[in-house]
Amino acid sequence: MKNRKRVIGVLVCIALISTMFLAGYSFARYYKSIKIDTIKTSIARWNFNSKNTLANINLSNEKIAPGSNGQFEIEVDATDSEVAVEYEIKVENETNIPRNMTFYTETKDENGNAVKTEEKNSFSEIATENLKGTIPVEKNNQKRTIVVYWNWPFNEDDESSIDSEDATLDTTNEIVSLDCGFDIQIIGKQANLN
Repeated sequence: MKNRKRVIGVLVCIALISTMFLAGYSFARYYKSIKIDTIKTSIARWNFNSKNTLANINLSNEKIAPGSNGQFEIEVDATDSEVAVEYEIKVENETNIPRNMTFYTETKDENGNAVKTEEKNSFSEIATENLKGTIPVEKNNQKRTIVVYWNWPFNEDDESSIDSEDATLDTTNEIVSLDCGFDIQIIGKQANLN
């Protein structure tokens, strides 16, 4: 019985020592906290503008008539933008545009590249189909100049008097406004190049 008590006592001691060792091992560990002062980055600069902002553009400095033609420019400028820019040009509120007037455009970048459109009877149709694009973040190539060419041809074979009716008389032969034109809206947004 003494041996039995001794064996039980030794087993209890071994159990206590093992428990303290395991408890100490599970709660004792190395610990270190490292503080990082600042994590930061810079936000890319966004820039979009046009020299045409709030400006009136004249088709001509003189009154136009059949046989007249000319051109005007629209500028899209993303200079100093650090992100690519998508642009779109919209034509709104066309008023008294002569029926046989035609338009075509040429879009030029600063590297001398140019893209020319087909001639059409509607400037708004050209704008919807062709006057949009992406300006990359590329030094000395962040402007686009859109040159709009217009022509109101003289129609010698016109027996229906269409040229004389354009922008002069309505269906009741009352004189209406002799002003013709349209509004242009230039829209720019950050390009998603993913």
